[in-house]
Amino acid sequence: MTRYCTPSQMKELEKRAVETGISYYTLMENAGECAAAFILNKMEHNGIHGTTAILCGKGNNGGDGFVIARHLADMGVPAVCIMMSDDAGTDLAARELSDLMGRGTVPVMMLSDGKENVFDVLCDCAVIVDAVFGTGFRGELPVDIAEVFSFADKCAAMKIAVDIPSGGNGQTGSVSDGTMHCAYTVTFGMEKIGTVLAPLREYCGSITVADIGIPQPCVESMPGLIIRTDDDFVKQCIKKRPADSHKGNFGRLINISGSRNMPGAAALSTKAMLRSGAGLVKLASVESVVNAVSASVYECTYMCLKAAENGAISAENADMLSEEMNKCTAAAIGCGLSVCDDTKKVVLSAVKNTDIPLIIDADGLNCLADSIDIIRNAKGRVGVTPHPAELARMMDMSTAEVTADRLGTAIRFNALYEASVLIKGTPTFVIGSENSYVSFTGNPGLSRGGSGDVLTGIAAAFTAMGIPVTEALACAAYVHGRAADMAADKLSQTGMLPSDVIAELPFVFKELDR
Repeated sequence: MTRYCTPSQMKELEKRAVETGISYYTLMENAGECAAAFILNKMEHNGIHGTTAILCGKGNNGGDGFVIARHLADMGVPAVCIMMSDDAGTDLAARELSDLMGRGTVPVMMLSDGKENVFDVLCDCAVIVDAVFGTGFRGELPVDIAEVFSFADKCAAMKIAVDIPSGGNGQTGSVSDGTMHCAYTVTFGMEKIGTVLAPLREYCGSITVADIGIPQPCVESMPGLIIRTDDDFVKQCIKKRPADSHKGNFGRLINISGSRNMPGAAALSTKAMLRSGAGLVKLASVESVVNAVSASVYECTYMCLKAAENGAISAENADMLSEEMNKCTAAAIGCGLSVCDDTKKVVLSAVKNTDIPLIIDADGLNCLADSIDIIRNAKGRVGVTPHPAELARMMDMSTAEVTADRLGTAIRFNALYEASVLIKGTPTFVIGSENSYVSFTGNPGLSRGGSGDVLTGIAAAFTAMGIPVTEALACAAYVHGRAADMAADKLSQTGMLPSDVIAELPFVFKELDR
């Protein structure tokens, strides 16, 4: 199982390790020793000989750098520390700097002594190590440090980042101007989620996780660590079908979707539900949608609803729908629903008056944007599947703000409303109250209308089959992406359609032996 953490989670892991009796000093010593061994290994592997220049910040990342310098010197590797500030900014870093200078085996120079002197050293060294800022960095690099990194980028030396390339955001994956491109990153304890996100991943090079002594029980008991979904994860969630199975074993699912102008959303989501294993599927929609979908979808049943003047589902159906939903094991609502007073009442009633798991997407979310607090008091477990603009409306933020930190926004939404969140994008994050996941499947061919309807259908089917909502969303993101990758291989990213993704679902399940 591959797990990632946010910078704040890493701090918590270190804190928990200290509570078991391991000191912060020991953690720093372990980190520096591991990094030094890593650097020596890469020098030997690449046939590199010469001086290692270690750029050190004033915080604990710089403290790691001082430990690295000491160990390299002990191993016979010439090293020089270049301090980006005039003093150490933490007690730990000051202790390590004092120890290093007391030994007198590694020269220490200051950036403030002159940039040209620093540039001369960087030109002549074989390896440049970035130990300036840690994973908690936010914002923009100071101008003088950015200039040093920009210069180092042009040097022939091998570049290695300690924990994270300075200037990179360990949560969002954003980078500051001047961030140095590294061939390798040695990170401590656990890989930080930002390092696998664009554009930061392009600056990290090959990433290696070093064990610095955080006890495994601290990791296992840490909530919210981000699990990377894979085939094994999906197999654990979706069990093989027993030989004596019948349709009742795999859930009863109702799909409340569609409107006169958007019948395709109802068709796509319903077909995806059927192809994803739900035992019984019912489409509840207006007559025009039912007529359109039933002409080609034979495996589900239909519930014909009264239409409002605009062709959307009328609010008159709300009580009847709530009654029908409570006969099911799960429900999906929102695909192609449209947003009007009638559909707002339908969605509010569905959340308020039913106690089954509910997957809400698209217009279902838009209908709730003005009354989102109702989700917190839902009787059943709720999963939402927004794209950044939809999440922005629910969180009263700009789309740009959400896009800049999809993960952080989803975490805050989950904390506020206690709903599982699948935030669309590359990669896809799923945040639950207990577990969180990331999926790297999928491709730009999904960037078209209807893809979200297919995803909702898959997630709702898994939920109806009894998979917990958070895990159902995580499985859906992975399976949806796998099917999209198969479709792209056959048809191209440009030519593939959401319906082609549905057609590939059986082959995904076949590969998974499900």
